[in-house]
Amino acid sequence: MSEATYVNQIEPFPQPQRSTSIADELGKLLDQVKSEFPKAVNIIFEFDGKLKLHVDVRAGEEISTAEARLASLCGGTFTNIHHGATPHHPFFHRVTAEVER
Repeated sequence: MSEATYVNQIEPFPQPQRSTSIADELGKLLDQVKSEFPKAVNIIFEFDGKLKLHVDVRAGEEISTAEARLASLCGGTFTNIHHGATPHHPFFHRVTAEVER
């Protein structure tokens, strides 16, 4: 076979798909949560073996609303949603969810 025949049979290497960084993905999630909870006192991520999202609210009436909204937000990304006290802030309420991705 001639050299021209082999050249036409060579396929290029596939280009690797550029994945988004973890920081970019967390930033997008944070933006969505902030837009959903504009009155939240604080919204933070925490990692202690599992990635968790904490949404701190002022009024106790906001707890059930926040839990329901988190359950439906971002296509089910937030699971195991529960609430409790906010450390060092006795007048705030914390809604916590695990982040699944």
